[in-house]
Amino acid sequence: MTLKELLARLRRLKRRLTPGGDVSERAVKSGIWATMANVLGRGLQMVKLVILGNILGPKQFGLVAYALLTLAAMRRFSNLGIKEALIQKEEDDIDGYLDTAWTLTALRGAILAGIGILAAPYIARDFFGAGETATQVIQAMSLVPLITGVQNPGIVYFRKDLDYDKQFVYLVGKAVVAVSVAVGLAFAWENVWALVFGDVAGVLAATLLSYVLHEHRPWPAFDVPKVRELVGYGKWITASGIVVFLITEGDDVFVGWLLGSAALGLYQYAYKISNAPATEVTKVISKVIFPTYSKLQNDASNLRRAFFKTVQLTTFVSIPLAIGIVAVAETFVRAFLGPQWLPAVTVMQLLALWGLLRSIGATTGPLFQAVGKPELATKIQVGKLAIMAATIYPATSAYGIVGASAVVVGNALVFSAPVSTYLGVRVVDGSYRRVLTIVGYPLVASGIMYAAVAFVGANAPVAGIPKFVVMVATGVATYGATILAMETWGGYGIRDVLSTVTGAVGE
Repeated sequence: MTLKELLARLRRLKRRLTPGGDVSERAVKSGIWATMANVLGRGLQMVKLVILGNILGPKQFGLVAYALLTLAAMRRFSNLGIKEALIQKEEDDIDGYLDTAWTLTALRGAILAGIGILAAPYIARDFFGAGETATQVIQAMSLVPLITGVQNPGIVYFRKDLDYDKQFVYLVGKAVVAVSVAVGLAFAWENVWALVFGDVAGVLAATLLSYVLHEHRPWPAFDVPKVRELVGYGKWITASGIVVFLITEGDDVFVGWLLGSAALGLYQYAYKISNAPATEVTKVISKVIFPTYSKLQNDASNLRRAFFKTVQLTTFVSIPLAIGIVAVAETFVRAFLGPQWLPAVTVMQLLALWGLLRSIGATTGPLFQAVGKPELATKIQVGKLAIMAATIYPATSAYGIVGASAVVVGNALVFSAPVSTYLGVRVVDGSYRRVLTIVGYPLVASGIMYAAVAFVGANAPVAGIPKFVVMVATGVATYGATILAMETWGGYGIRDVLSTVTGAVGE
């Protein structure tokens, strides 16, 4: 095949994948673009984590984690829910809101940056008990909200209109710059500043791309009625964001406060590795399905159909990914990272299960927002927070980072996942038995896969990277064969969902 022929095929593929048609077709094509963006972005992130994990130790990652936790807290506690409000609006043209939205986000970014710079010494020294380097890292990372605050608000159309081919360029461009800078500086400097400058460079690249990819040029404006409308919708997003931070980041904060930067570095590194696949499934769902649900909010039958198809596709992908990580975690660490990261293995396995539960829950959060009931997600998060507050200290004190991760998994397993699924089915007026059936097929297939992978791992004649490759190949083959059998003789029905995907691409 010549280069000219290859380029011609790529152009034809791009035309096929360009979002268009009805809501279902646009959602499928956008989902493909979002999946490709997240796979590439996460692949680059994994490369960065493996390379930097060999150059830097857990303590260095812990120092950056202090800054990331600080920024996450500020973002969550000040999230106005503006993007969600714009996406949820039924009208297609939201140009009249963009300048006011940009003004609000720019002011918020500047305020957060100032708070981060001024508060850094107290956060690093008085709360985490860390030194001057931690203070400097937090101050440098405080540039992130300042830069993101002035991004072009027009890129909200990429999600609202399901134009994920443009969102693909935006996300992948950011990832390429962030990883390239971080890896290059890691080899040159061999210290924590490689991580810091990589993150800042990625955000700066994303901001520049936002103006290249969308023609809107914002100008300061403050339309009071529009502010009230946007913030009025976003108040539940804000409340939910605060509670979500305390749940999803509260364990990290607690580990950093109680156990120090090295333990926090191990804990967050384990999270990033173990949650990578399931988290990317979650991101794709929340970004694509929310606007899709929003367009179907007044069509009960199609909304219900979209919900169950989303659950089926999500569990088909995320369950084997999570169970596979549990099976190969120790082999991965020994092959790619070395002995200093072995204490993170059990945490990786536990948090992989949490990532699985999160990916299933991601089908309901966007649903609640789309039908105008974001308070349901907030109430679920409040319940999770109460359980975590009661259990995190004794578990972490007794069992360290393993205890903290066990609390997170147990909370999701016994409370949030069942409750969110129950409410989601009620919202679409569906069948709970159908949900259990949908989840049951990939769960059984993944159990068979796990047994095969564990057997091969225990008896493989090779070690290191070859052993890891053999285990992964065994898992893929076993899961694929089991699902095929279930589809052929068990009536799983995943072929219909996949046909929807391939049919939309082929049109």
